[in-house]
Amino acid sequence: MKNLLLRISFLFLFFILQSQSVFGFYSDVNIDHPYYSHIKTLYDQGHLDQDDEIFRPDDKLKLSELYELILNYSNYTLSSEINLPYVDTSNDSDYAPYIQTAIDLKILLPFGVNPELNPNKTVSKHRALSNIFKSFGIGNKYIYDKEDFPFTDLNPNSLTASIAARAAELGIFEDTANLFKMSKRITRGEAAYYLYKINNQPQTFTFTITPTLNSSGEELPDAENFSTFLDVWSSLKNDYLYKDELNGEELIFGAIKGMLTNVSDKYTVFEEPVDAEDLLSTLSGDYEGIGIIIEIIDKNITIVSPFSGSPAEQAGLKANDIIIEVDNENVIGNTLSEVASKIKGPSGTEVLIKVLRDLTEQSFTVARNFILLTTVNGKTLTSENKNIGYIQIVNFGEDTYEELIQTITDLVENSPDGFIIDLRNNPGGFLDVAVNIFGLFSEEIITAVKLEYGDGHIEEYKTNGNGLLRNYQIVVLINEGSASASEPELYKTTNWPRLLENSPSEKAQCKI
Repeated sequence: MKNLLLRISFLFLFFILQSQSVFGFYSDVNIDHPYYSHIKTLYDQGHLDQDDEIFRPDDKLKLSELYELILNYSNYTLSSEINLPYVDTSNDSDYAPYIQTAIDLKILLPFGVNPELNPNKTVSKHRALSNIFKSFGIGNKYIYDKEDFPFTDLNPNSLTASIAARAAELGIFEDTANLFKMSKRITRGEAAYYLYKINNQPQTFTFTITPTLNSSGEELPDAENFSTFLDVWSSLKNDYLYKDELNGEELIFGAIKGMLTNVSDKYTVFEEPVDAEDLLSTLSGDYEGIGIIIEIIDKNITIVSPFSGSPAEQAGLKANDIIIEVDNENVIGNTLSEVASKIKGPSGTEVLIKVLRDLTEQSFTVARNFILLTTVNGKTLTSENKNIGYIQIVNFGEDTYEELIQTITDLVENSPDGFIIDLRNNPGGFLDVAVNIFGLFSEEIITAVKLEYGDGHIEEYKTNGNGLLRNYQIVVLINEGSASASEPELYKTTNWPRLLENSPSEKAQCKI
């Protein structure tokens, strides 16, 4: 009898211990889940919220949840005083302490006078990684071997490639390793996987520059001339009287810019990391600036258009204004990036812009602010008893595909007889977003674009076969301001849209 009681007690104790181990982890993350080990490791190390009984690994990650995961991983003490500035959030919400803490730590910045957070908006892979890298001080990898770039669905020279290169360095890959899938909406489990990969890496990241070798590891073809460059570098770093005042990064960037002055292709440019980050942010839909598009027209820096409701429009700047001075500095003859860098600045500061309008000089003081840019606008037009869905696509940004799907869905409720897609003055953007949009026109999986490289190899980008617009008549509007992914030659390769305006573009644009 005594032995029986001991056995029962042992079994009861074993059951309790087993129950604690079961209930001590998320009940909805099974051991056969693809991200089980990653979530379990972070949980055991105290990097995930241990007060919740479920994790919902297959749910799409929401923006509010992204900051919750980041702050839980970092074990930050959450802010106790909650006063969220967003018009679409509540101070009593479960996510409020996380959003407030993110604001206090300046890893999240409110946009505009009456900012919106969109806390329930799902998050793309590109934006999630960008926010995670920025929050942890990891940064993007701007110097990498482009010939050995691992992702075939992303141009190694694109702005997003710097994020993808850093992800690859950290070991963050899809099931199909050669695809980055930057625009896909990630799950909570995938976000945990990213954090796990970062957790298993050194916390200090540095660039490694080996100037004596090219990207293939071979000796440079003109060793004599390159040795001269190294001699100058060595002299500056070792013998120059004011060597302590030199910035090695600025020297390298200056040398790169010098090389590119001898390249005849005006679209082959070098953007310093801070400038590349700014340009990338304009494609993410929110950035600091004054809200204008500028373009070089007849060798003049010209305002193509101010955004509706932007600080630039409110100050009085108009389309076709030629910018001649920024903060009393003459900018005639400057490049787009040079003028943009002078106009940009922290939100809350001001910039003085002098323009030439109808042969008259006028000056405007513009307050910089956070710009929240919606890339897709839609409405229903009525003509001759027909409903026409009108859609304007400002650029091919990070959220454009999802915005376009939603806009089409809304317009379809009015039973349109066809659609007008307005790409006038659209400067382009992310290639894979443009390819996804191509997929709206046909259910067939077809080649949308081919990229041919200097070494002769060709990469094909295929559509996803969504076919949402396949049964509608489509008209595409373009003009001389339609560039890159929106320019005419791209649409000539298809049988779907009919072009109303067909003037090829050789213009580059910049949003500031």
